[in-house]
Formats: sequence, structure tokens, C-alpha cells
Amino acid sequence: MSTLDRSLRFARTSSAFVKNAVRRRTHKQNYLQLDKTPHEVILRDGLMSVKHYKPLPTGYVNIEGKSFQVRQRRFAIPLVLVPPLGVFAWIFDLMADRSMVRYFLAHGFEVYLIDWGNPGEDDRDISLDTYIADWFPKALAKIRAHSGSEELSLLGYCMGGLLSLLYLAASGDKSVTNLVTIASPVDMHKMGWAGKVTSLMRKPVWAIGRVTGLRIDEMERQFFHVPGKRLSLMFKMTNPVGTVSSYLELVRNMADDEYVSRYMTMNEWFTNMPDYPGATVQEVIRKMGLYNRLAKGRIRIGGRVADFRSITSNLLAFAGDNDKIVSVDAARAINDVVSSDDKQFHVVPGGHAGVFTGSRAAHSTWAISKEWLSQRSKPLTEKPAGRENDRLK
Repeated sequence: MSTLDRSLRFARTSSAFVKNAVRRRTHKQNYLQLDKTPHEVILRDGLMSVKHYKPLPTGYVNIEGKSFQVRQRRFAIPLVLVPPLGVFAWIFDLMADRSMVRYFLAHGFEVYLIDWGNPGEDDRDISLDTYIADWFPKALAKIRAHSGSEELSLLGYCMGGLLSLLYLAASGDKSVTNLVTIASPVDMHKMGWAGKVTSLMRKPVWAIGRVTGLRIDEMERQFFHVPGKRLSLMFKMTNPVGTVSSYLELVRNMADDEYVSRYMTMNEWFTNMPDYPGATVQEVIRKMGLYNRLAKGRIRIGGRVADFRSITSNLLAFAGDNDKIVSVDAARAINDVVSSDDKQFHVVPGGHAGVFTGSRAAHSTWAISKEWLSQRSKPLTEKPAGRENDRLK
């Protein structure tokens, strides 16, 4: 390569570096590859909404370096994706080659997504009862009417898996045929050092309450409300070395438009988080953290007791082998509390985010889920009866 060629190449690289360094700050939206799969919103109720994704056109899709032919024969049992709290629902539909939505659409599933919305400071009173007894039943009722199928499959990530578990236990819904949970901590006393701390604090907190009359569930909810920025910082501090090293890699690749776009998209997940409602945090700390009610199989939600022994849905559960937030034992405990005859548990590669949508997730978590659901979802032999009538309303 001549000196002139090297100079021109350096000039182009420098120009691209400066352009991306500036524009990722001033025009962030241009870099974000998220929430792009065509869909329609079929329900809105307060902050909550439900999306239905349209079938992919014929042909092939590329997911993490592997090409899949779009399956034309559909399954009769729709798949409902359930996101955690404290993140936006579009984490299920990231970049085209790392979109769980597109993956399951390509493999013949009817896909719906429950979106918990963007809670703010004024939503501190949203409780577990709101999600479990109000929004969840409304979402599933609409999905059943829209799809024409009474049977459903639920797939929940982290707290999304726990919300699904709580809904099934509280409602007694026997038409949810399949339940998939990914990195969902049922035994919170087994969540590393945090679990040990909450376990040790249980008796002192109980004693203080007995002596002083001070109860966590009677304290002001605003004290428990977690702003999104604080939540983001807490998440990043679980892996500070990884946070710094990923940023250094960004600097090294700042001239690469595609690299910057992928970094910005993934980074949006960890830097742009909605608030975690105070009333919900209050309940999670007291019921799930201190008293570990999920691991005991019974928990009071609003005016009813959710008993996990009533759950008989087919169960597939995952844990990440390098998850710094949800340990393998914390996730595995789901097997001990449900009455399902058909249940499997898998430890797959990845940390808390990686097990769900990392570079290897499509070939581990997603592939296992696809095969498992395919074997437990009926093939669609005729047009669902409810959809056309529903759309005419």
C-alpha cells in the first residue's frame, strides 16, 4: 500500500471516528436497532399494552450467523412473551439478527408481547396485585380473543418469569399449557451474597417490627421507588469490569458504523431503564427477599393466596452458568414448588443478560425453547375462529 493510500485510509477512518463519536451523542436514535419487527397493538390499559407480531414474509432470516427458512406451517398455541420490570419490552426485539421475536416467528409461532410500559415517579403505587390480578388477566383474555386459541404458552425472562408463575398460581388458569422461565429467581436466599444478607436480616427485621410496630409494608412507598437511572447504575455495578472493557472496545471501533450501532442498541438496554414502582419493590423486598415466600410455594397477592402447587403447566426453566445476579440454585428452585409432571431445567452459557439474548443465546436458550415448545404446541390445521370476528369489532 502506497503512502498516499495509507493517508487516504487514515483520513477516512478518522472522519468516520469523529462522525460516530459526535452523532451517537446528538442523533442517538439513528443508531438504535430495536423494536423494528412489524406489529400491531391490540390492547392498551394504562401503562400496559399488548403487541401482536405479524408473520414474517417467506424466505430466510439470519439469526446470529445462522440462516433459517421461515416456516409456513404455524403452531396453534400462541407464544406470549413476558418481560421483566425495570426494563423496556423491546429487549425481546433487538437487532434483526438478535431478535427473539423474529426467531420464534421464523419457526412458526404466533407471537404476542405484554409490555408493562414506562413507569415514572407518579406510578409508585403500582403493586404486584396490579400486574397479577389486573393487567395479566386482561392481556391474556385479549390474546385469546385475538388468536382464537384458549391454550397459550408463556415465556418470561427474570421477573417476567416470576410474574407468569404468580399469575398461574393466583388465577388457577389451566389453559396455559407451557411455561418457560429464563433466569427467574424463585429461591432468593440462594442469590449469592445478596441472598445471604436478606436471609440473615429476616429475624432481626421481624423482631424490630414486633417491638416497635414498624412494618415494611406500612412504610411510605416513595422510599422504595427506584428511579431508572439508579437501577441502571446498580445493574452495571454487577459487572464493572465488563462495563469498562465494552466501552474501551467501542472507542477502538468508533470508526465502524455497524459496531457502533450494535453497541448503542445493547447499551440502550442498560442505560435507559424505566422506574421500578415503589409498591412492587416494597413487596419484593418483604415477601420474596426477607421471607422467601416463592421458595416456600405460597405467597399472598392482594386478597388472594397464590399456591404454586396448583400449577401443572409443562415447565422449562433456564439458568446462566455465569449469571452474577440469579444463581443456578435460585433459578432451579422452581422445580420444587410446582406440580408439573413435565418439567426440565437447563444451565446454559451466559450471564444475566447473555443467557437471554447474548451472542450464544440463539443457539442455546432459544434453540432449546423452540424444540421444547414445538413438541408441546399443536400444529395449526385451520384458521383460528376468533381472529376475524375480533378484528371486525
